[in-house]
Amino acid sequence: MEKNIKNIVFDLGGVLVDLDFKAAINGLQQAGFANVKEQLYALDQGGIFQKFELGEMTADEFRTAIRENSTVTLTDEEVDNLWNLMLLEIPREKLELILELRSKYMVYLLSNTNAIHWDYVCKNAFNYRGFRMEDYFEETFLSFEMHLAKPNKAIFEKVLSEANLLPEETLFIDDSEANCKAAEEVGIHAHHYHIGDDLSKIFE
Repeated sequence: MEKNIKNIVFDLGGVLVDLDFKAAINGLQQAGFANVKEQLYALDQGGIFQKFELGEMTADEFRTAIRENSTVTLTDEEVDNLWNLMLLEIPREKLELILELRSKYMVYLLSNTNAIHWDYVCKNAFNYRGFRMEDYFEETFLSFEMHLAKPNKAIFEKVLSEANLLPEETLFIDDSEANCKAAEEVGIHAHHYHIGDDLSKIFE
C-alpha cells in the first residue's frame, strides 16, 4: 500500500457484506417475478432496481413495483424479506479490521445501495461487541441518498469534496474493476478486491 495514504474508502456489498444474488433471484422468481434476473443485471438505469439504487424511487414505490411484477400477493415485510435474501453477513474479522484501521486512518463507506438494504445492514450486519454502524466510519456515502452511483466519476468527486479528502491520500477498495478504474481516473488509489481475498493483506 502507498505510504502517503490517510483515508480508506470501502465498498459495502462484495467487499464487506457477503452477497447471495441467487437467493434473491430465486425468491423473487418463486413469487412470480419473471424477468428479475435481466432487470437486476441490466446496465441501463431504466429498471426498478437501478432506479431504487439511485434514490429515484422510494421504498414504498419499490415494494409496489415488486408487487406489480409478481403473481402472488406480498406484504411489505415479505417484499423486504425477499429483497434482503441477497445480503448475508459481514465476517467478524472484517469488522475487527475496520475498527483497527480507524486508529490509523480516516475510514469511509461508499456504496451503491438502496433504502431497504441499508436499513437491514444497519440493524443486522454491524452489530458486534456492542458497536453499531456509526462506530465504523467517519461518514457513509450512499447512492440512493446522493442520486449518483458508481462507476460515475461524479460520485467519487462528490466524496472527495464533501469529506475534504485529497485523492492522492485516499485508497478505495471495491470488488468491481469498473468502479476501481473510475476512482483512479479522479486520482484516487484503488484496490480491486476479489471475493475470498484476505482484506487485511492490503494493509500489511
